[in-house]
Amino acid sequence: MQRWKKKGETTQKVGYKWIVHKEFVMPDAAEEIFTTWGRPGTQNIATIAITEDGKVVVAHQFRPGPERMFYELPGGGVEEGEGLAEAAARELLEETGYSSDEQFEYLGAAFRDAYTNETNNYFLARNCKLRGMQKLDATEHVAVQLISIGQLIANAKTAKMSDSVGVLMAYDQLKKLQEKVHA
Repeated sequence: MQRWKKKGETTQKVGYKWIVHKEFVMPDAAEEIFTTWGRPGTQNIATIAITEDGKVVVAHQFRPGPERMFYELPGGGVEEGEGLAEAAARELLEETGYSSDEQFEYLGAAFRDAYTNETNNYFLARNCKLRGMQKLDATEHVAVQLISIGQLIANAKTAKMSDSVGVLMAYDQLKKLQEKVHA
């Protein structure tokens, strides 16, 4: 198998998202246009935030795609000139009012699906404390909740969140933290 040859692309902004139409020449010489989403090169972050007593800070919010409430990892986009860890700390504080004095642990990067251009980066933050009020964007409506590590893992397994891959990346650390809480 070989990489397809890209002929070109066009972009259009729809709401706050970008749609990118990419034209490729495939191995059999057929040409096809594929519709992808997200501006190429965009970096997003999400953080698994653990409190001092072993609870997970989540953003309980409505998601328009599946049209239901999700228990999301706090996160969002990386602003121009901002580092990934800096963005993770900022988004955690803005969405939840929680922060940590400890360095955030980088878990890795993933794509949500095969048709996205955005990279999602995941972090683990330990010993988080409530330090302030939420500072939400106009379209954000977030209820902060504290759940158990077991519930976070169950949510990832049962389609109650959109960043399940972040939980998978942190699974070993989460199980150790869970054992410590129950010890």
